[in-house]
Amino acid sequence: MIFNLPDYHVIDAIDLPLGGRRVVVRADTIADACPDCGVVSQRVHAWSRQRVRDVGHAGALEVVVLKPRLVCAEAACSRRTFTQTTSQLPLRSRCTTRLRTAMLEAVIDHGRPVAGVAAGFGVSWWTTQKVVDAAAKRLPDVDALQVKYLGIDEHRYRTVRWFKDPDTGAWARVEPWMSTFVNVASGQVLGIVDGRDSAAVEAWLTSRSKEWRARIQVVAIDPSAAFRKAITTCLPAARIAVDPFHLVQLANLCLTHVRQRLAQQRHARRGRKVDPAWAHRMLLLRGYDTLSPRGRARLEQVFATDDPTGELGAAWGVKEGLRLLLHTTTLQAARQAWTRLEDWVEAADTDETRRLWNTLNVWWSAIEVFITSRVTNARTEAANTAIKHIKRTGRGYRNNEHYQARILLRSARRTCGAAH
Repeated sequence: MIFNLPDYHVIDAIDLPLGGRRVVVRADTIADACPDCGVVSQRVHAWSRQRVRDVGHAGALEVVVLKPRLVCAEAACSRRTFTQTTSQLPLRSRCTTRLRTAMLEAVIDHGRPVAGVAAGFGVSWWTTQKVVDAAAKRLPDVDALQVKYLGIDEHRYRTVRWFKDPDTGAWARVEPWMSTFVNVASGQVLGIVDGRDSAAVEAWLTSRSKEWRARIQVVAIDPSAAFRKAITTCLPAARIAVDPFHLVQLANLCLTHVRQRLAQQRHARRGRKVDPAWAHRMLLLRGYDTLSPRGRARLEQVFATDDPTGELGAAWGVKEGLRLLLHTTTLQAARQAWTRLEDWVEAADTDETRRLWNTLNVWWSAIEVFITSRVTNARTEAANTAIKHIKRTGRGYRNNEHYQARILLRSARRTCGAAH
């Protein structure tokens, strides 16, 4: 009862001289079906003792299983004898099912590294990793999932590396990237591929069934020409929505470039804490509607004391105009905000704001899709945050298949409990 291994009972327990305990168990029933013909037999040909790994109980534990080798009851069967199997000890298994379940929970649910879990349960690293890989293979087929809204984003798989060409001696910078495909509705990671170019994304999309691709209605992406090319090629019926966070990020970067250029023009140096624009550089990037009255007063003081040309205030107005545009909920209101934003860009008359305006023009149709559908890459970015945590936990991965298995299992477990 204390040992509590399902379908087994303890027949002996011995305290070992050097510490720990040896527990001898046997199945509750001897009868089993022949793996070839399926005829149930309970005639014992011989008994064998097998040492298996199990979850520890109050210290080191050695489990010995008395396993019967049964004689097939079907005379016409070519298999004469076979070894008994149970749900806790499948064929050729050296670890109990509850131990494999505990290891999988430690790795996937609790986010522990494989090496730490293996050491904690007293098994090898490869044994634990095989449990993770086997669970990843049992995940539901992606083509069977009902996905309407798809999110695509990239993350860096490992640190930047430099490789030297043996022929020319030139050094090349290599940034290993991976692209992540996420179900926007649930946040589940559906797949990961090497690279972030259009070829990598197209390869994953074309491997999906026609029915699966036909169900995709909207695809949320960052402003990436490579992703857009792959989507228009493989999902011609799907609409593309650009993520608003990255558009605001581009507007903030535009404002930062204007501030840095003005500091160089006025002081022939970079900004310092004595410059109000530099001291309140984070305040400039905040949304005006989120500022307190004190924050708004400080912002007005920055424009009054450290913006003699008015270019900084104009660039800030363009940034805020884009935020107002992205907050609209109808196409009519969006087009009115678009016209107003165009007037502000012309009034700003800077290279930075014109470049931003050209980018917005390229992605205007995707902006309209976002306004009408409100599909964003928020859950895709959340999945990337979890992926980075997995990467840090493992101290980096040399095998990207192991890396992808951890990602898919962790995401499936958090969204629908499919890891088990």
